[in-house]
Amino acid sequence: MMKKAMFPVLAAALLALGACDAGVNRSRSLADGSRSGAMSSVNGSIRVGAGCMVDGGCTTVNGRVEVGDGSSVGEVETVNGRVVLGRDVRVRGDAATVNGSITIGGGSQVAGEVTTVNGGIELDNARVGRDLTTVNGDVRLRNGSVVGGGIVIKGKHGFFSGVHRLEIRLEGASRVEGGIDVRDPDNEVTVFIGRGAEVKGEIRNAKVIKES
Repeated sequence: MMKKAMFPVLAAALLALGACDAGVNRSRSLADGSRSGAMSSVNGSIRVGAGCMVDGGCTTVNGRVEVGDGSSVGEVETVNGRVVLGRDVRVRGDAATVNGSITIGGGSQVAGEVTTVNGGIELDNARVGRDLTTVNGDVRLRNGSVVGGGIVIKGKHGFFSGVHRLEIRLEGASRVEGGIDVRDPDNEVTVFIGRGAEVKGEIRNAKVIKES
């Protein structure tokens, strides 16, 4: 499970590494069909090609993380950047960002949690094993996507305060095994449940619209 202090610890560790090794201040890539240990950067993006195996995680501070079709990686984490997972990707841990969106392609699976602070989350025929969490971002589940836990809209604090108007859309027989928990009732959250879609648990502090 992702701890609250994960992002500051990740950033501090990688920035300390960057002070010792200028090589982390660049983007890193892995060619199609290759195998690697953990991949990390500070001021650079990480790109994993198609059909790859990464034995560890893919982490950076300032940059996006992209994983190509059919690849398998550990956790996927960035602070300032988006996360893009192609088709049939396996993430054995969490997928997370602070400032950026997360997009997960068809047939892909994330074993852990999917988390953003400022950014939307979209699943297209994908599966998340645990919770899907955001503070300020819309959520869209398409084409039979499944969230094994719940969807959590966390409360806002300090810099992030103010009314957040968010949408959660379940389309094409997508399913949330748990509930939808809007933890700050001042947030204005609307849940659209399309034909064949389902939220098995309780929906708290959100308006629900069932679409035919």
